[in-house]
Amino acid sequence: MTAEATWLLFGLLAGHFLGDFTPLATARMQEAKASGGPLGPILTHASVHAGIVVAVLALLASPPVAILAGAAAIELTTHFLLDAARAKLAAFIPAVGDANHKAFWSLLGFDQLLHALVLVAIASWAL
Repeated sequence: MTAEATWLLFGLLAGHFLGDFTPLATARMQEAKASGGPLGPILTHASVHAGIVVAVLALLASPPVAILAGAAAIELTTHFLLDAARAKLAAFIPAVGDANHKAFWSLLGFDQLLHALVLVAIASWAL
């Protein structure tokens, strides 16, 4: 792995952290993800992630605009689908939405793994 690829992946993963675990993920977004809806705040949350991906790619890789647009579409779509699916699952299986249950942490870890794999794919495509 080149230094450029390493820094890009680091930037994308750090951006993901910022989008999920800082005030960029508002209380309304977190509530929607925890309760299974409404989907609007989850879509807004996914849009924040797409914006972060575009910013990191533009700063660290400078790909063509078509790659930036494609990466934004991929991140927006996959982030929304993964978070909406997890939210809907938590609405039907209460243990999945309760941090006091192991199922919550297992699903959160799997969710984060899938998000990270999307970012790896985007980084590979952008370079």
